[in-house]
Amino acid sequence: MNDTDVLIAGAGPTGLTLAVDLARRGVACRIVDRAPEPAGGSKGKGLQPRTQEVFDDLGVVAPILAASAPYPPLRVRIGRVPVWQARMHRRDAATDAVPYPTVVMHPQWRTEAVLRERLAELGGKVEQGVALDGFEQDGRG
Repeated sequence: MNDTDVLIAGAGPTGLTLAVDLARRGVACRIVDRAPEPAGGSKGKGLQPRTQEVFDDLGVVAPILAASAPYPPLRVRIGRVPVWQARMHRRDAATDAVPYPTVVMHPQWRTEAVLRERLAELGGKVEQGVALDGFEQDGRG
């Protein structure tokens, strides 16, 4: 590849996280996504404590937590009558070992937007409407 060390196919949370990490380390990368524009929906909305630690390291946890809320309790009802309620996790205080102890709700589309903004700060961008259709291995890569 010309001035690119890495091609990332897909600009969802995983691809964007990788692109941000590579860009901050000075690794030239190209990130493409088949969709003509960023997704507006949410396949996932909960961010686990370890994910928040990774986002802290990438410099994006502050805007994510500013727009997040603790994950609500789960409730089971029979008709309109609640019969069971529990939490997915225990609410604990932050510690040095676990700085983000609470699962938070933050929609995927917003997480992607924050990661795109960080990627732009680092000089990167997503190429929308561009798909990887195939690749071949050769002596150079």
